Amino acid sequence: MSEEIKKAKKLLPLSPYFEDYIKQYQMDWEYHNQPVIAALEVDGVASKIAKAYEKVRKVVDWKDENLLRRATIERILKRHLISKLYGISIMPDVKASEIAEPIALELMRSGYFDRGRVGRSHVIELEKILNKYIKILSDSRLPKDNDDLYVKKKINFYNWIIEIAACEIEELLFPNFKENALINLMTNILYQKIGITPSNQVDDMEKFLQTYIAVHRTLYNFDNSIIAYNLIKIKYPFWVKEDPASVKKVIEEAIKIRQDLEEDLENPLGKKFFQIAGKYDAAYRLINDITGEINNTPSVVRNTYADEKKLNELIESVYETRRKTLKKRLFRSSIYSTLSIFVSGMASFIIFEGPVARLAGEPFKLTTLFFDLLIPSLVMFLLVLAIRPPHPSNYPVIVQEIKKIVYQQSEEDVYELELYKKKNKFLNALFILASTLFGLAGLALVFWLFKIAKVPWTSMYIDTINVAMVFFAATAIKASSKEITIKDKGNILESFLDLFSVPMAKFGQWFSNKWREYNIVAALFTVLVDTPFSAIIRLVEDWQNFLKEKSAEIH
Repeated sequence: MSEEIKKAKKLLPLSPYFEDYIKQYQMDWEYHNQPVIAALEVDGVASKIAKAYEKVRKVVDWKDENLLRRATIERILKRHLISKLYGISIMPDVKASEIAEPIALELMRSGYFDRGRVGRSHVIELEKILNKYIKILSDSRLPKDNDDLYVKKKINFYNWIIEIAACEIEELLFPNFKENALINLMTNILYQKIGITPSNQVDDMEKFLQTYIAVHRTLYNFDNSIIAYNLIKIKYPFWVKEDPASVKKVIEEAIKIRQDLEEDLENPLGKKFFQIAGKYDAAYRLINDITGEINNTPSVVRNTYADEKKLNELIESVYETRRKTLKKRLFRSSIYSTLSIFVSGMASFIIFEGPVARLAGEPFKLTTLFFDLLIPSLVMFLLVLAIRPPHPSNYPVIVQEIKKIVYQQSEEDVYELELYKKKNKFLNALFILASTLFGLAGLALVFWLFKIAKVPWTSMYIDTINVAMVFFAATAIKASSKEITIKDKGNILESFLDLFSVPMAKFGQWFSNKWREYNIVAALFTVLVDTPFSAIIRLVEDWQNFLKEKSAEIH
């Protein structure tokens, strides 16, 4: 397009990084508009039953919406690869050729994958991936080193391998072109803008990796598994190949690679990069919404962004949509997280609290049980109710930041990151002490409430921990409420509540992580419900196919 036409249409030049973003995003548009040869089909009745079951699972092992699909893949893989996972030699060997198509069909029935987008070619590629990971699980050897925790370390390592396998399978069946395009855009821009002092303390590769990790965590709240998988593709590209030489290299280096990735993910510098990324992620989130609204060929997307008037209209539209639906989406998240805690509380009561209370001679009364389950749910409801929409002053800041990303700038901003910022040791110690005391005071208040409700002393400690986990979940939801906020206007009441809620949430985070690691309810569901239920679903589908065949024979 000539300069005269650009001037006539008032099109502004886009930044080089944004041009790259449009090209990468286009891959998603092309993917969803290309035909799938020999697409797999699943029975509608079986699919409806499977989707209903997934809603139940969502409550049992609650996760963020964008992690549910991969969690389902992990669960299915663990069920099929249980002999490799736990070293059960009496079970028959697993063959990728026999489980590839059933896994693909089960994932389609779950409702997390677009119907008609998974074909025979995907099954062939899935079989190659499964072959690779079955071999890795079979041939990888952890050094024993006379360690009493060897068995636990082995299971954790094999679980990690399956988590990485789930990421690769998800990428095969549902490529995340849009997500990757936005992650790359934000990473590249922040990498250029972040100025580290002193600059000679962090090399370029470490700066890039920590920026990349921070973007994953702030933009999509991804967990360590998907971040580790994306780091693998950058640092160890041979991992995602299926040839014998590459698989052999993965088997030889898997333990070292995992340790290396854990060092990247747990780098103390990560917190500083996270703070910067968390301040500006709102603008990128809205850019993703705008591109989704346009949803067309690269030339249309490019010209729409280059037209400042159209861009202003789109920013206003997507901002209002996000703002109006924010409370509803957060409330839905709070419902699922509260239900998950409620279900775990019920399970805890049935399996542990009830029997222990009876043994101690303090059985539960009906009213006591009511308060035992009500208080955590009420805390969650009140915390979510207190979440406020963005302040009006936030909008012009968002508009300005989006334009800085989209258009070429004569001068770029610099985000200062000081590695060795001087702290007043006395004040820092005082703040830590005050935070600890406020957290303990909050826990004591919760404990006292359970005491007033006459909850048996055997359960008051467990119930207090449950409330701390609720505070952690509510804090995560509160962070999500800042999804379109750059300029945040706090208030005195919120700051006062944070004195209690933040240390309690930290306490709850530790227990929540342990709960996920030793989620007995989820484990029982997998053994007692998940495995037989998947067999029933297959039986329903086979029965439906049988009826269709017989109906076709009737003339």
